[in-house]
Amino acid sequence: MTTRDVDIVRIGHKGDGETVDGLYVPYTVPGDRVRVEIDGDRATLVEVLEPGPTRDAPPCRHFGVCGGCALQHVEAAAYRAWKVEQVAHALAQRGITGIAIAPLIVVPPRTRRRAVLSARRTRTGIVLGFQERASHFIADVEECHVVHPTLEALISNLRENLSPELPERGQAEIGLTLTETGIDMTLGLPGATLDGPRRVKLAALASKFDLARLTVNGELIAQSRAPVLRWTDIDVAIPAGAFVQAVPEAEAAMQRLVLEGVGPAKRVADLFAGCGAFTLPLARHVAVAAFDSESDAIAALSAAARNARGLKPVTAERRDLFRRPLLGTELDQFDAVVIDPPRAGAKAQSEQLAQSSLRKIVAVSCNPATFARDARILIDGGFALARVVPIDQFLWSAHVELVATFERS
Repeated sequence: MTTRDVDIVRIGHKGDGETVDGLYVPYTVPGDRVRVEIDGDRATLVEVLEPGPTRDAPPCRHFGVCGGCALQHVEAAAYRAWKVEQVAHALAQRGITGIAIAPLIVVPPRTRRRAVLSARRTRTGIVLGFQERASHFIADVEECHVVHPTLEALISNLRENLSPELPERGQAEIGLTLTETGIDMTLGLPGATLDGPRRVKLAALASKFDLARLTVNGELIAQSRAPVLRWTDIDVAIPAGAFVQAVPEAEAAMQRLVLEGVGPAKRVADLFAGCGAFTLPLARHVAVAAFDSESDAIAALSAAARNARGLKPVTAERRDLFRRPLLGTELDQFDAVVIDPPRAGAKAQSEQLAQSSLRKIVAVSCNPATFARDARILIDGGFALARVVPIDQFLWSAHVELVATFERS
């Protein structure tokens, strides 16, 4: 291990400061002169000798230990500019240039409705929080400037009451989703036997925390009311562990951009539709065919559509779009397609979209790199990238969402 004084010239794509010779230093900004300890290809910040002009005081006392945030130390305007640059850089790497990227849509702090925490029993009590950066250790957090205050308040209650249910060895995973009807909690207890007495204890905890639902190791333990999300006044009872957008304000912005992008289409396909966050708002205006690989999500979407009034026709089909993408001939029956794949993107489906006679595609992505790869396929197939709007749903992280519109002349 060696100690060096280095100058930071930029922030890399993972949110770490970078020197001119390619050394990455977490928690630094351009213009910083810092002292670091170097171990192999990793550098640890020891001291800021001269702060750069965009360095700011992080709001959270756990910043630098908790691995949940990487960029709280960057001044707001510089932070937002960096997020937009990540999208432009990803596109440029695929030869896509000259695109006017819209200003970043930013969500407020303390608005995240979904979080996954880790917990471990120790000799002195329970450690509960988020993983430390590049470590298997858990940062024991007592505040969080990202999650909704309702979830933040639950963290201390969990720490006080959950310890007896944690395994002697191994790490518990706690999933929290704040819904319209309360908190939906999933609990992963490695090696736990869910016998009668343990179920009774866990159900009592669910009642004490006033959880809408508690699921442990994939089994329903208690439900006082169905966890519900509401999209354009349509209630959707979400399955346990279902994917939902992390921040309601970001989700609403995406829904607005998707509706704008689809325009006057009469029939739309929603690919990787999940529980219907885009399907149902679209169905207020157009007929929608939704496709997703998760049967529980498709069932929730279908039930919500059946119970809603005033919708255009909605069909929902379970289909693995990685293994069996909609073919060009199937896509040709639609006026527009909305696609919101996971981080891996949708290469096979994009190839079929490029071969179709579609004239409009609205793409939602949480990974600019895979988005740019798929965008290149669509552009090579005759589409033009007409609009890109980045969204900072994952505040103070290196991640950035975007909604883009492709048009074929």
